[in-house]
Amino acid sequence: MYQPLHPGEIVKDTLIDATGLTVTKAAHKLGVSRTALSRLLNGHAGISPEMALRLAKLFSTSIESWLNLQTEYDIWKINCHYDEIKVEPLAKAA
Repeated sequence: MYQPLHPGEIVKDTLIDATGLTVTKAAHKLGVSRTALSRLLNGHAGISPEMALRLAKLFSTSIESWLNLQTEYDIWKINCHYDEIKVEPLAKAA
């Protein structure tokens, strides 16, 4: 399985790098704190449903597209620990 980009990297590419906005100005446009946006851009936070809505409104995209990026990343990350998570399967029904 390939390693997807953290959604914050995609937001950084499209919101900061492509537009030349500062993090402070981009945060203002999104209606969030500079700290909240910085945490996302640096991979310390993920895209919440509320942030997905804000990004969708800013870029005229869908909420689902942003949440799908986050889900894809989360699934990849937890699959890296698949063998470490021990679960006893249910017995099959007779």
